[in-house]
Amino acid sequence: MIEMAERAHDGKWTKAVFVPEIRKGLHKPNAIEWMVMVTGVALCSVGQWGVFIGAPVALAGVYLGFFMASKVERGLYLGECPHCGAAMSATHYQEELGCPSCHAVVKVRNERFEAA
Repeated sequence: MIEMAERAHDGKWTKAVFVPEIRKGLHKPNAIEWMVMVTGVALCSVGQWGVFIGAPVALAGVYLGFFMASKVERGLYLGECPHCGAAMSATHYQEELGCPSCHAVVKVRNERFEAA
């Protein structure tokens, strides 16, 4: 048990370079912003009060989704598997993934891929 804990701290790792997503023009809405847009459009179908409430909600969703930059820096981590050396990538929100070549578990921490 102690041996496994020591290996986890002294484990193999490789550098994972973060490549930010570069967007020109409109931004890419996330799931919440899409839900706000759809909810606003759905409210518009309820009647006069629905339009009164739904139109601003839908427009707010469009504005937030396409015209405001995301507060989270989106992008990819690119590097090599610490187990086998195969090229691999992880999205900005992934904490753990499997190697596409050897299928070993790899953790993403502090801009590096760590053997799990």
